[in-house]
Amino acid sequence: MTTQLSDRVIIIGGGLAGLALAQGLQKADPPIPFHIFERDTSATYRAQGYRIRIWGDGADALKHLLPEHLWTAFEATCAQLADGARKLDALTNGVGEMAIPRGALPSGTPYNADRTTLRSVLLAGLEDKISFGKVFEGYEVDENTGDVSVQFADGTVEKGRILVGADGVRSVVRKYFLPELEPLDSEGRAIFGKTYLDKTGVLEQVSSHLTSGGIVITSGEQGKQLKLFSEAIYFNRGLEGAVGFDLPPDYIYWVLCLRSDLVADERLEERNFLNLNSTKSAKLAGDLTADWNEKIRSVFDNQNPDAASTLSFFICDPENFKSSWENLRRERAREPVVLLGDSAHPMPPVGAVGANTAFQEASDLFDTLVRVYNTSSSSSTGAEEELKNYETRLVDRAIESIRKGTAGAGNFWGMRPLAELKPATVWR
Repeated sequence: MTTQLSDRVIIIGGGLAGLALAQGLQKADPPIPFHIFERDTSATYRAQGYRIRIWGDGADALKHLLPEHLWTAFEATCAQLADGARKLDALTNGVGEMAIPRGALPSGTPYNADRTTLRSVLLAGLEDKISFGKVFEGYEVDENTGDVSVQFADGTVEKGRILVGADGVRSVVRKYFLPELEPLDSEGRAIFGKTYLDKTGVLEQVSSHLTSGGIVITSGEQGKQLKLFSEAIYFNRGLEGAVGFDLPPDYIYWVLCLRSDLVADERLEERNFLNLNSTKSAKLAGDLTADWNEKIRSVFDNQNPDAASTLSFFICDPENFKSSWENLRRERAREPVVLLGDSAHPMPPVGAVGANTAFQEASDLFDTLVRVYNTSSSSSTGAEEELKNYETRLVDRAIESIRKGTAGAGNFWGMRPLAELKPATVWR
């Protein structure tokens, strides 16, 4: 059977949620036509590599989307789990009480995934279904056919039946489709990095606390603290060859968190922070921790500078989020456009709430698209109703996740009340 290009799903963004959705569409019987357009110029264009925790409903959703051999690969490439996390003093290297007790995670089997490796698993088999270097510029909907035409910065136009915005927290699709939603700058800034444990001398130089389990390190007075969250990542080498995916060396995963308005450094301003490359991100982490104990500082001195990356945390006000979607449904004709993951609801990745929510949405959207394409609901009216129902579930799920993220942000970097935060201004 020949598939017309105009009948396909166009996915903007090759992040985890968009790739997971694509795997589901490819696994469907019959497969649902799609193509992914990613603004990065290659799959390895930038550092992807911080650890993410997937559990419960998020893990179930990912399993629902992946073919069996890729789910097996996912499980085999996940790292061992640490038993809770202890507090450590940044200046003395002294150990405190448990910050995250063993067993404090939600129910269900938790998975410790290396983000770069997970992305490789999710890309498997999609090589001819993804185009890199495609910067989204806008879209138009044909009033007669209902098809959507997507414009890119290189002047090309791609047509499809449904447009999925999965282009992340700085989503350009969202700016067109849901302009009333106003993400806020939480003032949270994070520098992510890896320190490989196979580097000569690392085990002797780095605090032994950092090479065994999870650690929460604090520095500064209450409310004005730098916090370092770290975890030693050890992989099951016995499974590596069986699944066909290379594993990185064992490493210390770390993320340095702070509130930008409490630290006098122009590199933390939103635009400057966004433009830091890996080398400059690595240097900033070292500069901010210059007075820390040398056994802890060694994790920065020995880091892989190519793996460092920065992230500004955006968040939504639940009321603005809810009203934006309500106004969209009330004031605008139903467009064949949906959002997924951070593009739909910017939230800080506190406790992996964002990733797990995104996988649940990808699974939900997959089931929705199966009904749209393969049942009597494939009529225009039926498709509109299916997409509307998906949005309703997305909003309900996201509001709960945003509230959890708001509470977690207060603990992570002392985020101020939402009413005191300013709108995020930097998008590219």
